[in-house]
Amino acid sequence: MTVIEQRLAVRAVGIVRGRDVDANAELSFDHDALVLDWANAAAWRLDFDGIEGVAPGATSLTVYLRDHDVLELTGSEALRPFALAVMDRACRMPELTRGLKSFGAPRYGARGPSALQSAHDTWFAPLLAARKAVHGVSDPQRQAALMDGTVLSAALTESAARIAATIAPDNAAEQRAMEAAIEDEAADTFAALDALQAASETVRTGEMDTRFADWRRWVTAVSAVFAAADEAWVGIGEMVGDS
Repeated sequence: MTVIEQRLAVRAVGIVRGRDVDANAELSFDHDALVLDWANAAAWRLDFDGIEGVAPGATSLTVYLRDHDVLELTGSEALRPFALAVMDRACRMPELTRGLKSFGAPRYGARGPSALQSAHDTWFAPLLAARKAVHGVSDPQRQAALMDGTVLSAALTESAARIAATIAPDNAAEQRAMEAAIEDEAADTFAALDALQAASETVRTGEMDTRFADWRRWVTAVSAVFAAADEAWVGIGEMVGDS
């Protein structure tokens, strides 16, 4: 039996929605929520979206909820791996490219505009590498380190330089002008990367009681970077095509 399948006997003490809690319960998972089954009352479902953070102990699990509510769950040593399973489920990276207009457009074949396809791949390569790096990683701090806004900003600047060098390989002045134009087109992307870096710092340095909430804001910042880069490619692609 895996930890996710277990029903753990716990003592729950705390305050939830203004109500004092001090009772025995059985703790389990139900898809995207924690469930507390009470002996003499209807079960409680605590959706992950409503959990601000968790803090595991040797035989305890503190669950921080919205509006400063908190539940202290005490029981056996099985609560510690259970807490890790909570993080695995609550902090799974969502799909970042679904809904983007330019990313993943039909690839140009051998008879198509290879320069445009090459520029497209060069522009999105840093984001794809970062997405691949965080795949399967559920620790928010590790995710934030792997998808670093400063590193991505430098990588996209390099992408702009590589695209410009491909378009004007024998003209340094034209390369510089093209690179500057690409960076101007991507101004919103670089601004989104600055916001991502700020959100990453909050995840890396924040307290456990707000870790999940900080992570959700970080995911929003990541999604904004992908959306801005996708939008920027529309203009960049036009420049490359016109060249």
